[in-house]
Amino acid sequence: MKPHRVRNISSSLCAAALSCAATCAAAQMAVVYKQVDLAGNTVYTDRLEVPPSEPKDSAADSKPQDRPARAAPSRRHSLVNASEAQRRLAQAQLKRKQGKAPLPGERAQETGELTYAYWRRQEKLRIEVEQAQRRANAVQQPLLAGASKM
Repeated sequence: MKPHRVRNISSSLCAAALSCAATCAAAQMAVVYKQVDLAGNTVYTDRLEVPPSEPKDSAADSKPQDRPARAAPSRRHSLVNASEAQRRLAQAQLKRKQGKAPLPGERAQETGELTYAYWRRQEKLRIEVEQAQRRANAVQQPLLAGASKM
């Protein structure tokens, strides 16, 4: 055989091996989703599909729901929620306190005044603290109401 013919065959074999390896690697990276349909059947698929809502007909509306009512959260669950909300509030307040100092690039070079980027970052930190405060207050209210009943 001629040397250039061997080189062409070996190049073709290498290209074929690389394409097979790439195909195998792509097949291994496929994502599989597990979904449960309305009838309770488990379905495995490579596409994330939003399950269709229950059909709305008059017969279905007249039947009572077969699903059990969701139980009220326990006191322990509420305490965990409250402590998590307090932790996040403290974390947001600390982040805001530490973020008071301007970062590099947040001062104008000519005048030394604070830039719009600084004030936008401060506003985001303020909103983060407010949201954490609202959540802490919302979680605290049922605890206080439950304590007054005891």
